[in-house]
Amino acid sequence: MVKKNTLFFQDKDSSDWLDEKRFNELFAEYWRKLFGFCRHHVRDTEVSKEIVQQVFLSLWERRKQLDIKVNIGHYLFGAVRLCIAHHFREESYRQDKLACNSRDSCDITNNTEETIHFEDLNRYIESLVVKLPCRCRQVYTLSRNNGLTIPEIANELDISVKTTEAHLTKALKFLRTKIELKEI
Repeated sequence: MVKKNTLFFQDKDSSDWLDEKRFNELFAEYWRKLFGFCRHHVRDTEVSKEIVQQVFLSLWERRKQLDIKVNIGHYLFGAVRLCIAHHFREESYRQDKLACNSRDSCDITNNTEETIHFEDLNRYIESLVVKLPCRCRQVYTLSRNNGLTIPEIANELDISVKTTEAHLTKALKFLRTKIELKEI
């Protein structure tokens, strides 16, 4: 077993510097330290175990390609740090995506509710417009549905501008009081 605080560097002359025996020694010496370090930062036992296992798995799988120029302990802690940073980036991305999906869902729900509310209000206003006196209804319809100005309505109906204003005022007041009574 590797002694504690022993510097362990890759043997550049050997292509098989990390055999199964050395790997097991490294695992025995560093697993608990790396796990504690990771758990301190991540605050999730299962995620910490996964990260440390992934670091050791990566070390084993890439043992022939690796060119480690620092103490193996420093290398392992650095690898765990990178995995922790990656974990937090992924977690942040996942949270942002959930928040975005939640907002989109709320927006869609609100849009649907608003559309239904708008349609209900429109139907209610239409039922009230029918109850208006004939000339008030004509002035209101030309103003709100056709988008004509007061002088244009006056010209269309061959009435004075003041009379047109009075009819529109009467129609709007009637609608406003009925809508307020319904508390929409």
